[in-house]
Amino acid sequence: MIDPLQTVLIVAALVLALVTGGYVALDRSPDRVLIALIGLLEIGLVVQAVVGIAQLVGGSGDPGITFVGYLLAALVVLPLGLLWSLGERSRGATAVLIVALLTVAFLVVRLEQIHAAA
Repeated sequence: MIDPLQTVLIVAALVLALVTGGYVALDRSPDRVLIALIGLLEIGLVVQAVVGIAQLVGGSGDPGITFVGYLLAALVVLPLGLLWSLGERSRGATAVLIVALLTVAFLVVRLEQIHAAA
């Protein structure tokens, strides 16, 4: 795994969760800027998944199926939260996006722990 990328992903997810909290406080739905930033975070998660799976196939340790599960979960959580948020357009739906961002940060931390243990 690429340690600087993981750090950037964790920090970006937490900062975006704070920004989204501002959207919830102002009772605003996600706009194009927030969606674009979340898209950039998702691109980073795709890069992480590709590198992680490439290292797994290349024989760099054997973190197992749990590692792959966390990689895939990190890819899926954010788009689902964004779809929910855009589909309902309410304060509660935007708060779901905060939960998705915090979940992504947690998943990346767990990926780091699993990879270090392998």
